[in-house]
Amino acid sequence: MTQVNRRSFLSGGIAVAGGGVLGAFGLSGVAGAVPGGPAGGQPLRVDRREITGGWSFAAADGTPVTGAQLASGRQVAGLKPAVVPGTPLTSMIANGEYPDPLYGHIVTDTVPDTLKDTGYWYRVAFPVPRLVPGQRFWLQFDGINYLGTIWLDGAEVGTVEGAFKRGAFDVTDIVAKADGTAHLAVLVGKLDHSEQPSPPSYASGVTRGGRNGGKTGITLENGPTFFCTAGWDWLPTIPDRDLGIWQPVTWSTTGPVRLADVRVDPTLSADLRTADITIDLGLDSAFGTSKTVVVKGSLDGRDFEKTVTAAAGASSVTLTSKDIAALRLSRPKLWWPNGYGDPHRYRLAIAVEAGGQVHDERTVDFGVRRIEYTKPIQSPSGSPVDCLAITVNNQPIMVMGGNWGLDEALKRIPRERLRDQVRLHRDANLNLIRNWNGQSSTEDFFDACDEFGILVWQDFFCSTEGPPPENFARDLDNIRDCIVRFRNHPSILLWCGGNEGPPPQPLIDGLDALVAELDPNRASLTSSAGDTGKDPIGGYSSGGPYHWVTPSTHFSLNDGTRWPPFHNEVGSYSIPTLEFIKKMLPEASWEHPDDFWADRDVNGNGGNGGGAGYLQLTAQRYGELRNLPDFARKSQLMNYECIKAIYEAHAANMASAAPGKPYPRTGVIMWMTNPAQPSFVWQMYSHDLEAHSSFYAVQHACRRVNVILDSQTLDVVIANHTRTTVKGTVAATLYDLTGAEFASTSLRVGEAAASDHTVIGSIAEQLNGAPSDIAFVRLVFEDSRGAELVRNFYWLENPARPAGFTSLDDAPAAAVSVTADADHGHDGLELTVDVENTGEAVALMVHLQVYDTRTGERVLPATFSDNYLNLAGGESSSVRVRLTDEQTRHRTVGVRIEGWKIDQRASRLRGRGVAVTFNQAALSTHPPKNTFGR
Repeated sequence: MTQVNRRSFLSGGIAVAGGGVLGAFGLSGVAGAVPGGPAGGQPLRVDRREITGGWSFAAADGTPVTGAQLASGRQVAGLKPAVVPGTPLTSMIANGEYPDPLYGHIVTDTVPDTLKDTGYWYRVAFPVPRLVPGQRFWLQFDGINYLGTIWLDGAEVGTVEGAFKRGAFDVTDIVAKADGTAHLAVLVGKLDHSEQPSPPSYASGVTRGGRNGGKTGITLENGPTFFCTAGWDWLPTIPDRDLGIWQPVTWSTTGPVRLADVRVDPTLSADLRTADITIDLGLDSAFGTSKTVVVKGSLDGRDFEKTVTAAAGASSVTLTSKDIAALRLSRPKLWWPNGYGDPHRYRLAIAVEAGGQVHDERTVDFGVRRIEYTKPIQSPSGSPVDCLAITVNNQPIMVMGGNWGLDEALKRIPRERLRDQVRLHRDANLNLIRNWNGQSSTEDFFDACDEFGILVWQDFFCSTEGPPPENFARDLDNIRDCIVRFRNHPSILLWCGGNEGPPPQPLIDGLDALVAELDPNRASLTSSAGDTGKDPIGGYSSGGPYHWVTPSTHFSLNDGTRWPPFHNEVGSYSIPTLEFIKKMLPEASWEHPDDFWADRDVNGNGGNGGGAGYLQLTAQRYGELRNLPDFARKSQLMNYECIKAIYEAHAANMASAAPGKPYPRTGVIMWMTNPAQPSFVWQMYSHDLEAHSSFYAVQHACRRVNVILDSQTLDVVIANHTRTTVKGTVAATLYDLTGAEFASTSLRVGEAAASDHTVIGSIAEQLNGAPSDIAFVRLVFEDSRGAELVRNFYWLENPARPAGFTSLDDAPAAAVSVTADADHGHDGLELTVDVENTGEAVALMVHLQVYDTRTGERVLPATFSDNYLNLAGGESSSVRVRLTDEQTRHRTVGVRIEGWKIDQRASRLRGRGVAVTFNQAALSTHPPKNTFGR
């Protein structure tokens, strides 16, 4: 295969359909015997079957029997039902031994940390087919944390080392003797290194013990595991450290020749007119000598076949468009990142046959796209540096991304939950997820990113928060398997050695060698803090800030005067809704911040002086915190203004340099967007997938055409991420605290360049004339025909007398009209909610929730097309939300409303087929006597 510069060009993707190795039969589900025998025409190939039910488990230290004895039909005392995939703690919660420790509890006070100090036995019996001559039976493990030893029907069949390594075992000889039922036992080994937890302490103002990764960080010596479960500033110590069979266990059959690996490598031409598809097949033959086999396939409606030779044992075959015309695509449909086009995927069916029988087959989806990774930008030294700047299909991409620390604290990650989490990133207008330290590496995750057009920055397993892994070979073995397993997903942008600092040199060299061998067209970075590889990529860094700062601070940090251009970690506090705060804390702690708040990460990384300092800052900016509803209400404004500025500051200075601003922004990745547990920080939605104000701040800031107010300079900027220029007019209207208009201006947009920012004017003069301490600013961008492209809204301090926003409580209450309609379709319920400001006072941060009218519980996930609405007098907005049949079954759905200050008597609520009401609990922000923190 011709080698190309690994920094420059294309990559393609393969996503195994349905999240696994699926063939044309489309079979899945609980394991069951294959009907029929040789006389009935039983196929050699039986698609992958998941072994889901009937598992039991026990702590290994208390189980005296051997693996051979467990992998049999004998009765064994002391085993309890197990959830697989899952962790020991997940099974214990399901069995009623412990409550869910993430809600209403301090984790390490609720579950003993001794769960980590033993390995665990897992056991299951499952039906197997009668094998026909030549048929091979395969047992596959997609993920065991941390070490797995496998027995089947009394025989040890192999081991799996590391959480991210698969294990596939040919157990044909054993199953041939099984007489219809096989007995499987798995010993899950404990971590080689662990330590006691650091308990949460609200009074300390810092994360657990002030150190991520535990008191010494020794957990990181294990290498490829979920080391964050030792305790981080966004995750409590998880008592079982997420040990267990955390990914599916499956079986399948093939003929003598197995497709051990299928790699699809599309090469897209520079003019995007043609794509040549290379298919690399790894064959595993049980024949003792070389055999002639036929490879048959179908791509984009065109069938092909080729006769090849399969050597005994392992061999490889490469198919190219030079030999097979069907592997050249003319005018291919491309895979695009979110917001730039359709993330189209092609489907390839491929099979290997001999003697008229299908030995093995795959159905895979893949994407065609072309990536360039850098552009030269003059560095502070005066010399140009190849800086991280992404171009996909010749379109510059301003990276607007989110970091994932862990998909879920206890690894409770069914496919639909993961899909919803990634979909929320699509809906928030993001285009990238950084998979921090590879902690969320599953087929389901990458499948969802492929589907929704989300690029993936894929880290591996090293972090600067502790010592390096002691077993480099194990680390590299897991890295190798990850690259081979996931390399064909179109969503994967690049590989990265680790977090915030370089791994040991042997791992750096090993990663670079593996990428050069296995996936040479993708970039490989040394770490998230810098690259030391061949032809290094520069111009990016981590480093925060990770706490709340003013919007103008973000604009000053990213105004093009500071190096580097790409920032992959920056975040803030992100307080959830009142309902979720009550759900995640015990009632006694609602009004009294304490260690329960600390276990929900309120101290963050110690920025803002920890949780107590953040509460004080909120009170200074928006007024004394009277009760919990008042804290939740004010926090939504704190969320919105800071997190919106993180993205807007980068977009307002993207792509091209300006005089005195030589370092334009090329990307930003917020720390974080997905919460691993119920939390007060670093998220854009809650653990239960409720989108609070942070989500809509991201969504509004990352629109592909946006009009932005630079809160540092008061310039008005068009951020145009698209491939075409835009023009028109921006109307800027300024309102005082009462909602009365006191100034306006019209700014002409002669031509805002594609994939760039354009400064079109300033409102500094108008704002300086504000008659009150606070001004509201509405920006509306219309094209040359008068069609509205985008509108934006800000609340600002009067530059002449900055005093925060405490006087918002003196603003008059807003009168609103809310009308909701329900449309029952064949695939669910669609709600349309029309909100109008019928008075003069500004309706600030009007929040809508869908709820069950009988229980009062929120219906989730329910992401509105817009929310936390800001409407000047006379303005209106129409909002939509779609719910599935499953969400609305056995529920009467309603919509409730709250906001900053709403005049309920002057407002009108109407529902057509759906109840509409005020959220009285959230609106009760003025108790007779202040109760918060007292």
